[in-house]
Amino acid sequence: MHAPIHKPYAATPKVFTIGLSALDPARWIEPDDDLGVFLDEKERLWCSHLPQVFCAEEGTEDAQQECLDMLAAHLARDHTGLYRLQDGIFNFAGRSVALAQPGMPPLRIAGSLVQDDLIILRRRETGWHVVAGYVAFPSAWSLPEKFGLPMEQVHAPVPGFNAGTRNATLINRIFDNLQVDQPAMRFNWSVYPAGDLFWPPEVNSEHGKAPFVPATNIVRVERQTLRRLPKTGDIVFTIRIYIDPIRALLAQPDGKALAIALADRLEDFSPDQLDYKGMTKKKAALVEYLRAAAAAKSDC
Repeated sequence: MHAPIHKPYAATPKVFTIGLSALDPARWIEPDDDLGVFLDEKERLWCSHLPQVFCAEEGTEDAQQECLDMLAAHLARDHTGLYRLQDGIFNFAGRSVALAQPGMPPLRIAGSLVQDDLIILRRRETGWHVVAGYVAFPSAWSLPEKFGLPMEQVHAPVPGFNAGTRNATLINRIFDNLQVDQPAMRFNWSVYPAGDLFWPPEVNSEHGKAPFVPATNIVRVERQTLRRLPKTGDIVFTIRIYIDPIRALLAQPDGKALAIALADRLEDFSPDQLDYKGMTKKKAALVEYLRAAAAAKSDC
């Protein structure tokens, strides 16, 4: 099992906050040894679930191309150990991808280079709207349902982030002030019963029928970044999924501290937040398991 790379539940005590931090442009994307697995799954979903994973308004082609150009430049410059660009073709992870593919949406090409999902946001009078997206790995949400909506409506189900809240106002202000050379990053996380990358809303009901076994659950971490496109002024929002089995967390040298931190964060959730996370009926058993595991490590 891989060691967890990002542990936001241990580093960010306060839950349901925006929590943006500055991001070094050279660290915009984090490809790793699982790149091929992610891209194989993206390819499968493009062929089998296209309406669910890709949406784009007319008139977004320039922004999509700008996203592809910026991403390609980043990979060629900052990830030379993995990506090799020659004559407009990227060679990496045992595959080749041409940057110019007539008739293919540029955002699709961009998404075939990285593990991250990619969303383009555009400013309108009513705020920042989702105008294009290649989202193969949603975390219990649907791209077609969010497509075209402003952020207030995108975040309507999230406690404390719907229209009229301080967080909703802050998000628009942050997006308005985002600078081209100053990308930003934040993390989100939830506990899931399985490690499927593709997790549309209907998967929740399927897994909800099975018995709840805390030890087999997964911490699903999202590394999210925001980057302004210099020409169009649109924003690229990236989402990279990390799948961390709870057993893998407990096996780490700091497993006791991670178990306690995760249990503490779960107990910090309000009833509305627990309901949004799908944890209302599971929290008590999971917290009990984590604290027992932490206690057992103390006895070793």
